[in-house]
Amino acid sequence: MSLKRFVLIPCLTAGLLLGSVSVPATALADTTLTVTPQQSTIVARGNYSQGGVPGPGTPAFLTVSGPDNKILHIDQGKTDKDGQYKFEWTMPSSAPGGTYNVNVHIQGDIRTQTFTYSAAAGGDRINPVNVGPYRFTGELNAGAKQAVIYNSDTGLSVSASGGMAAATLNESRALNLLRSAETGTNYLTISVPNQESSTTVTVPGLIIAEMIRLWGQNAHLLVAAETGSYDLPLKAVNSLLLDSVRNTNGGSLSIIIKRADPAVANPLTWKLIDKKATELVPAVEFGVTANFGGSIIPIKDYGNQFVRYSIDLTGGTLNPERVPNALFLHPLSSELLPAPSRLYRDAVGHGKIVIARTGNGVYQPALGKRSFDDIRSFYLRDNIEKLAARTVISGKSANLYDPFGPITRAEFATLMVRALGLTDKEGTAPFLDVPRGEWYTDNVAIGSTLGLISGNSSTSFAPNDPITVEQMAALMARSLQYVKSTRPYVDTIRVLEQVSDQERISSWARDDVALAISTGILKNTRPLDPARNANRSESAEMLYNLLTYLQMI
Repeated sequence: MSLKRFVLIPCLTAGLLLGSVSVPATALADTTLTVTPQQSTIVARGNYSQGGVPGPGTPAFLTVSGPDNKILHIDQGKTDKDGQYKFEWTMPSSAPGGTYNVNVHIQGDIRTQTFTYSAAAGGDRINPVNVGPYRFTGELNAGAKQAVIYNSDTGLSVSASGGMAAATLNESRALNLLRSAETGTNYLTISVPNQESSTTVTVPGLIIAEMIRLWGQNAHLLVAAETGSYDLPLKAVNSLLLDSVRNTNGGSLSIIIKRADPAVANPLTWKLIDKKATELVPAVEFGVTANFGGSIIPIKDYGNQFVRYSIDLTGGTLNPERVPNALFLHPLSSELLPAPSRLYRDAVGHGKIVIARTGNGVYQPALGKRSFDDIRSFYLRDNIEKLAARTVISGKSANLYDPFGPITRAEFATLMVRALGLTDKEGTAPFLDVPRGEWYTDNVAIGSTLGLISGNSSTSFAPNDPITVEQMAALMARSLQYVKSTRPYVDTIRVLEQVSDQERISSWARDDVALAISTGILKNTRPLDPARNANRSESAEMLYNLLTYLQMI
């Protein structure tokens, strides 16, 4: 990402943001500012008081300008209960070395500090890898047997113009390839060699039908393009749509992988700043349409079936201080939300972000970082800060996480839905104590509809009650079953033998607790104290362990 692009939106919005806020000078106000460079991460913090009395909840505005006096970064926040504020950002890899100015504006007080940035403090830049006969897709189908279509001899025809590639298949050659594939093959991989930023691959219904005939429910269609790859298990597609595609003369599935349109991508710069994140590579949009009988039907959601995408990170720069991840653009709220994702590096150092979610849309690879003053020596610091960097969890303030603080049922339900990337699902909650318009309403409704959460009764959820250890373990077990579409076998009696106070586990929770223990989601079980109210660090630990087990982080 170029510095010019990075500063464009901050430059345009800085005047509006700062100019629209009344900042009357206060004679008794006092603001402090300290700027601390930590390699490419910069932290600005200080205090605000009036007449020696801390000023909590006071708006604070930050601007960072470079050696050329152009604004590099802007942010806004509020002081905490003690009048303290903190801003943290990462210098983009394209930022030139030199002296930078930091300005903090609070109620008419302006404090300025400088810091020196060395452009040599870059990270691991991901370089392109020669495509070869066909693109590497091991991040999605490692170990699977595949039939590969990648040139005219194997049945691929590609036309390209204006940065857009359209690929079609020769039916007879593709069918011959499927029928001659090695026993145990379940992937049809279509590798498009062109380097356009937008690729559409159309797969005829006859080929879809033959994949299902030969490979059944295990059939996967994988499209590999310049910007990313799409692993679509055919069982994820609505059965009525799939039947229409394969049984209609001229029916087909079209897979679209493209850089997000500028009208969509440009506003993401400001959204990333708001998330304390930076762009890793430009956003990518994934889509599928079912085409039959003259109809073109976009497929946006796969129910409870997870599909996987990978985004090529060529040209991006990793930073050991930042967590690589992906955010997805909510189609209604336009908010960037966490998507289950992990970094993949192949044998020659090529990098990709692998995403698992139940719906198509726009995904933004990002680098995030969060740190909290009260967990610097805490044994779960790494897990907590990685989840916070992905925007799954947040602190009690900009500086504090409060690891031993309580967590409510509504808070944990919300974290669980966010962690699994399900926040764009629709749902209704039957609970009378979950009113409309609360910050947790939608996520509780989603969790209830998907079967991930249950109430204390058919009409009561008790959203503000603390969640217990065994309740949290039960939710994790249900989440595991939801993602896997099946419940792993567990010998409950044998597993619970290691729990010294197993007799205190509620009868309804025993199987779920055993599953959570056997999968490593729930640890430190001697004793378990199952009815004890869980705390914030335990909730983060279980979420992190769940995502690790599912290979979603």
